[in-house]
Amino acid sequence: MKMENLIIRKMEPGERKAVVKVGRKAFEIIEGIFLPMPKTAMVAEYEGKIIGGIIYSAHDTKKQKIGYIDDAFVDPDYHGLGVGKKLYTETFRCLEKEGYKVITGLVKCDNVGSWKLFIDNGFRRASFLEIIRQIGLVGMIKQYFETPYFAAIGMDFYLLNKQDEVKEKTKNLPQLLAFFLCNLLVVCPLGIRLFNEGIERICLFLLAYITVLAVFILPRLLGGITSKRQWHFRFNNGGSFISLGLSTLGTIFPMNANWYPDHYENTKVLKRQLALPELVKWCLFSLLVLFDFATQPYFHEVARISCNLLIFSVVPLYPFEGFGAGRIYRYNRKLWLVTAIITAIEVVLLS
Repeated sequence: MKMENLIIRKMEPGERKAVVKVGRKAFEIIEGIFLPMPKTAMVAEYEGKIIGGIIYSAHDTKKQKIGYIDDAFVDPDYHGLGVGKKLYTETFRCLEKEGYKVITGLVKCDNVGSWKLFIDNGFRRASFLEIIRQIGLVGMIKQYFETPYFAAIGMDFYLLNKQDEVKEKTKNLPQLLAFFLCNLLVVCPLGIRLFNEGIERICLFLLAYITVLAVFILPRLLGGITSKRQWHFRFNNGGSFISLGLSTLGTIFPMNANWYPDHYENTKVLKRQLALPELVKWCLFSLLVLFDFATQPYFHEVARISCNLLIFSVVPLYPFEGFGAGRIYRYNRKLWLVTAIITAIEVVLLS
């Protein structure tokens, strides 16, 4: 299909419902439900029909105009025709003309179709410290709470600054350390809740938690190392507030990290390479939950925490898909179903 008549333009007020309709068609069920009614957006129009859109909003500080990309989508019937590329490029060009020298956005970790378009247009992944360096502490706080950043489990923050280079940290070891450090910080409220049970109880919990995090991340690291592809390990820094809040309520919901190839391909081989570490991780957690039968408190604590992550690891919908089920589901749905059934049986038997 040729797209010579594709037009990228600003959304008109009467087109809001049409834009949302396309967005809900493009996204999965849960993500589509939370798609906002846009106030400002760019749309892709083809033969009089809206087939894509980018919803954006302003989150300015006293010093800078900052644009934020809320959602970007293309009608699935028009995927692979270059609509997204043109839509992104024209949107960023339009925002720059309007004085937005800084543009930000959140992208789901495995959504290569989106984050590649961000990177191709000059965006880079940014850590908390880099965000503060680029737009200041006030700007970072506004981005954190005025956008879904605080709740965006398994997402990465991207930033473009036309006046300054965004420094991206890509080395594996710092990303690994950030994963462990942030996950220890978000469970601090849960550790405080255990304070009345004594320091030994807190130490027992922390040791078990670190053990489970190691089991969670080791197969993923080995998956990258053995993939024979250019890859990097990446800590997904979105959603820390949700993890912290659930810890306050006594529930463990860790922040995510995984290995990512530098180049994605829509092939069975790559899907298998991405899914295999998740299957190994799922097998390990399936064994760890059996420690519930052990008498030693440490093993019992490991089993309790592992049961949480085992359940998360078989839900292929956002925000849980990044814990492993998404990659297994995309590789082989029958195999995913087997893991889900076995997990359900284990949880019922151990409850």
